[in-house]
Amino acid sequence: MLLAIDTATQFLSLALHDQHTLIAEQSWQTGNRHNTLLAISIQTILNQCEVKPDALTAVAVSIGPGSYTGLRVGVALAKGIAQMGHLPLVGISSLDTLAASQPFHNTKHTLLAVVQAGRGRIIAAPYRVKKGRWMADEDPTLTTWDKLLTDLPDGSYYVSGEVDEEGRARIAEHTRDTAPLTLVSAAHRTRRAGFLAQEALRLLDSHPHTDFEAAKVQPIYLKSE
Repeated sequence: MLLAIDTATQFLSLALHDQHTLIAEQSWQTGNRHNTLLAISIQTILNQCEVKPDALTAVAVSIGPGSYTGLRVGVALAKGIAQMGHLPLVGISSLDTLAASQPFHNTKHTLLAVVQAGRGRIIAAPYRVKKGRWMADEDPTLTTWDKLLTDLPDGSYYVSGEVDEEGRARIAEHTRDTAPLTLVSAAHRTRRAGFLAQEALRLLDSHPHTDFEAAKVQPIYLKSE
């Protein structure tokens, strides 16, 4: 049984996956209360599914990019659970998790995956469909909606992730024929721990578990240049 934890931003998501079935998933906005809600929420989801802690065989955690506080809380607790149970800990990018949940109706489109970074900034990265899945085309960057949309190369784009009111307004204003934008539906824009679990299981299936020592997992923090 794999436990997946995502606290990369002000959104919290948990999941339990038994390698064949997504047993449970909970996702909700928590603001900056991860430190008070995370441990009790994990205990609650385990109790609701009648899963004892010693039944866990692996842990997955979002390593960002995202907010400093959210990442610190989630990664620290995931490390503690993994180390206590001598379990593999798989760190997954928050943007990779988001991309994994997106359908690709048109494989010629580029996906812009976005998370909030606070103070009017966002973190974004472009993804393209390769070998049947969305894969990052470039490293994530810390930017703003105006800069991100103004600097887009020609092409067609899906936009998904944490798109706030400013982002929706900027996307609506962005009418360049050379770079048309499609805002993904709200349900698909939600970053879900079920897909974090799915990505972690994919890696566990293709790599030795010794590659996933808890001590090696580190958060991804992006800073302004």
